[in-house]
Amino acid sequence: MNNFKLKDYNLADTIAAPATYPGRSALGVIKISGKQAINIVSRVFLPRRKKNIKKVKSHTLHYGWIIESPLSIVHSPQKKQKSQEKNQKLPTIIDEVLISVMRGPASYTREDVVEISSHGGAVVINKILELVLGEGGRLALPGEFTYRALVKGRIDLLQAEGILSIVEAKSQDGLSLAALQLKGEASQKIRKIKEQLKDVFTQTEAFINFPEDEINIAAGKIKTTVTAIENQLSRLLEGSKQAQVLKEGARCVICGKTNVGKSTLFNCLLKQERVIVSKMPGTTRDVIEEVLTIKGLPLRIYDTAGLLEPQDFVTAQAIDRTMLLFNEADLIIFVLDGTHCLNKDDLFLLEKIKDKTAVMVINKADRKQKLSLSNIPNFKGPKVKFSALKNIGLQSLEEAIYNSICKEGLDRQDIVFLNQYQRQVLANSRDSLTKAARLLEEGYTIDFVNLALGEGLDNLGKLSGEVLSEEILENIFGKFCIGK
Repeated sequence: MNNFKLKDYNLADTIAAPATYPGRSALGVIKISGKQAINIVSRVFLPRRKKNIKKVKSHTLHYGWIIESPLSIVHSPQKKQKSQEKNQKLPTIIDEVLISVMRGPASYTREDVVEISSHGGAVVINKILELVLGEGGRLALPGEFTYRALVKGRIDLLQAEGILSIVEAKSQDGLSLAALQLKGEASQKIRKIKEQLKDVFTQTEAFINFPEDEINIAAGKIKTTVTAIENQLSRLLEGSKQAQVLKEGARCVICGKTNVGKSTLFNCLLKQERVIVSKMPGTTRDVIEEVLTIKGLPLRIYDTAGLLEPQDFVTAQAIDRTMLLFNEADLIIFVLDGTHCLNKDDLFLLEKIKDKTAVMVINKADRKQKLSLSNIPNFKGPKVKFSALKNIGLQSLEEAIYNSICKEGLDRQDIVFLNQYQRQVLANSRDSLTKAARLLEEGYTIDFVNLALGEGLDNLGKLSGEVLSEEILENIFGKFCIGK
């Protein structure tokens, strides 16, 4: 994350930055936004046909060249005059370009915006940027263009998170959901929930402020409404976890005692010989990570050392890493050897994963089985019989992995991209409603209920950006790239 503070964002400045990757490519784009954007570009752009670029219509394209005038590197008026007298050289052509002029408020930032499309390449992009900055522009900070779109009302915080999620999408599903969030579907859902909560809050507020009017308030009805809103927020929290998986990839850890075939399973999922497989126990002495996709779902999958007693220092280090990943995993793929009965090591690991989302793999299914599934205690996840040698069970395993991570029963509209701080704000709002429902049930006066409802309402305002929190803003925009 980029380290900056909101005070560094000066809305009075005209900002500029490359909007494309700074390397060899067919095209490169530099974006400029602010009151002086068009004026700055007019001083470094020579149109093919004679025209005053300051007076062109909005949303128009113009062909010409970026030029470096002999005077453009001299900023003092006296020095300019002396230089003009001594040096009558023609401007130097830097590149052939198209410029797009978008006048505010009909632009991404709701300010005047100019985009310069040049040929790609670090040298030419850096030179054009240098000229723009030399004429009074300032290099944009991370996310500063989107920040201006937010503060000028073009988007809200949830839509800003949607933009970031589009840029970081690792799957088609993640991209589609992020686009819907940018469109405003998540914002609309939060607004509806907020209106429902506001209605209940207003009822309790009226009861407190106007007792002489004998306003009737049904505690049971309010509790029912509050609980319904609380459930909606819980579904959104669960949906935000799903969105995180779609955005970053689910962390899947393959675990089991030594020599049950974890590495063979790892290779089968990857469909390549990624790790060495041996009949000797303890072949894997470190954590090995790879990325794969199952049904459009991005996965970060880890082959690990057996979670048992270490034999030496290296194995001990590997087991420590395994435990760290184990605790943070979205899914555990627990491997058992079907040719052996459960032993104390298997039972030890079963106890470890009983509260985790897990898929059990009964490996070596092509051989005579001694493992009885009915004797496996405290395991509620799917069980898959598998054999790498006979290619048995791979499709069933992929289905089990996908279904375990992609929770059923979630409405598509409940899947919302939130950052860590936003999830905490949403959880705080939900917890305030839980508290309000409990206070009603325990017979507390409506004043206490009103306070809890007010806290929930304030947090929903922070989520959408109606109440701006500096911590949330810095967390969101610090993840953006410079040109966004």
